[in-house]
Amino acid sequence: MSLAVSVALAATAASAATTPDTPRPGKPKLFRDWIVACDNGRACEAASLAAGESMLQDVGLIVARDGGGRVTVRIRDLTGKAKTASVRVDGRTIASTPLDRDGEGEWQGASASALVAAIARGRRATLLTPAAHPLALAGASAAFRYMDDRQGRAGTTSALIARGTKRYRGAAPALPMVQVVTPPPGAAPAIPATAIGEARRRYRCVIDDGSPFSADAHRLDRRSTLVLMSCGAGAYNYLVKPLIWRDGRLSPASFDFAYHFGETPEPGQPEILVNVDWSRDGRLSSWGKGRGLGDCGDAQQFGWDGTRFRLLHAEQMTECRGAIDTLTVWRTRAVPVKPR
Repeated sequence: MSLAVSVALAATAASAATTPDTPRPGKPKLFRDWIVACDNGRACEAASLAAGESMLQDVGLIVARDGGGRVTVRIRDLTGKAKTASVRVDGRTIASTPLDRDGEGEWQGASASALVAAIARGRRATLLTPAAHPLALAGASAAFRYMDDRQGRAGTTSALIARGTKRYRGAAPALPMVQVVTPPPGAAPAIPATAIGEARRRYRCVIDDGSPFSADAHRLDRRSTLVLMSCGAGAYNYLVKPLIWRDGRLSPASFDFAYHFGETPEPGQPEILVNVDWSRDGRLSSWGKGRGLGDCGDAQQFGWDGTRFRLLHAEQMTECRGAIDTLTVWRTRAVPVKPR
């Protein structure tokens, strides 16, 4: 997701949604052994969970329906051993698919809708790889009904579960456009050691937990440099505080939205990002794990607009119960622009 200042952008802006001042990502909702999230483009996903608290699934499902109504069911074998997978509901095999190298497969269209209907009314289900893995069904029907409601399809002929006789006449909302500066070529400037030392003290990153200290610098535009200052680590989360080097001083980077890791930063203190990654096209990513297995947490991706970082994409999984993936809660259309 990015940005661009051009005649082409002006021509498309009239039909696209304007970027809100503050993004409002969706919030996952739990229905017993299933969890659902819908994003700002009215796309929804429902993930199966292990029946027990803090338990895992060797194999799980995600039911997705985009804003245009296309249904997809994803299956993933987390053991990485299976070549094929089948879904069996109440003693009847409903669907089968080959799995790729990552242990993933999917169904689309009519076969996916039929599978969703079978799961919603089923009493017992098993995922076969060919080993048998129980699929918890408690809450599945309620989760799919929630998707129908959030997409405005409840009571229409296009609903997954809550069908009626009305014709669906809705449309997915346009995603907000966000301008993202493409970083200029060349190495980032060297940040003086005295400035780094002062920032460590001011922003409370003089920590003796045994983790190595780093302050990686990346060019954002012709005047601004991102400095990712390490600020402690745990068993599976490596923390950094993002700073901006500009006009000879370091200050906290601004964000239009960010999931807070721990407590909300005090005024004047930087955000904390986790397990960060910076890409050459100007994407700053953070992945805060809820536990070491990585089956829960917050994933965020940001882009620099020239003054602050904008949330481009966000995913969440609030239940640490073996979901096969996080659920998307915020999307945008990124438009690249040249650095100023």
